[in-house]
Amino acid sequence: MKPSPDVAIPLEQDSAALPLRELSLGAPVSRAFLLGSAAGVFIAHLALWLWVSWTRGPALTDILDRWDASHYTLIIREGYSGEHWAFFPLYPMTVRAVASVLGVEQVQVLGAVLSTAAFLGFALLVARARERDDLPEGLMPRTRLGWLVFLLAPASYVFHSHHTESLFLVLSSLALFFGATRRPGWGGLLAALCVLTRNQGAFVVLATAVLAATREQGGARRLRAFVLVGALGALGALCFLAFEYLAAGTPLAFLHAQNGWHHADSVAAVFKTFIFGNPWQNTRSPYLLRYGVFWVCLIGTWFLSRRQPALGLYAALSMAVMLLQGEVANVFRFGTVVFPLLFFLGDRCARRPVWFQGVVVVALLLLNLATARGYAVGRWAY
Repeated sequence: MKPSPDVAIPLEQDSAALPLRELSLGAPVSRAFLLGSAAGVFIAHLALWLWVSWTRGPALTDILDRWDASHYTLIIREGYSGEHWAFFPLYPMTVRAVASVLGVEQVQVLGAVLSTAAFLGFALLVARARERDDLPEGLMPRTRLGWLVFLLAPASYVFHSHHTESLFLVLSSLALFFGATRRPGWGGLLAALCVLTRNQGAFVVLATAVLAATREQGGARRLRAFVLVGALGALGALCFLAFEYLAAGTPLAFLHAQNGWHHADSVAAVFKTFIFGNPWQNTRSPYLLRYGVFWVCLIGTWFLSRRQPALGLYAALSMAVMLLQGEVANVFRFGTVVFPLLFFLGDRCARRPVWFQGVVVVALLLLNLATARGYAVGRWAY
């Protein structure tokens, strides 16, 4: 049967427009795009670090041992002591166990390999779940730009270096995913492991509990899901405190280890953070840039909270905890793991004009590469 002209013309227009849509950053994110772009960023960072090594002299093994990575290395080799109690145990103990089994001495290299593998696991989870239509907005990217805003976050180099972020990322994403798909037991168990990985783990527990409760029908089922996740998360916290008590003699060793750090010791000091009112805050351009990024994340958190309260709660707590230090100098690193916020921001930007999308990607790419280079040469990159 020959189609009528009224039907044929729109079909031809859609067919002609298809290649343009396929090239758009607002197009649905595919498995090939997810994994290909992730591999591209990894290769770019590795090439950049090799270039720094060749032109400036530090070995790649030294580059992988910068800043907090050096603390993880010492914990793995010598155990916990002094200021090292401030660092949560799951990541360094995991690397230590694998290094012991494999007989690896360059533990920072092993840590980078394990982090890269964990990030790959996260990317595969996103690739598998991207087509589900029953997940809350922000839990998975819906567009290419949603994925790129996350992938090109300023400190995404931590996902393939000797840091906790990749392990935390895969655990937190699984916890929230199970919470959203009405499996609160698994969600609570993985959230408990988050508590042993980073201080943001407590926020994952709360967000997973709220998310799991809101996905259930009926008051009793909602309460059961919330309590189950909360109980398992509390068990993770108790395990952490027991570890510190047995090894250090006090369950609050992680707090004592932070005595030399800057802290906002009053409500006024917290609010002074917004106007650079604390004496330890820095107003040089790199820190002004972080201040601007913090505000973008804060505004994005507000909009995310209105759409998805549970995920917005996770983002809000992750932003708020930085204020307790009386500065936001760590926003690149803290914000990098808050993937629901970054997915949400990217998907929203995908609704803007093409020129705006291009500006966002170019700006993020330049900032991402500059941060990765800063890490390699020993500048503050968190």
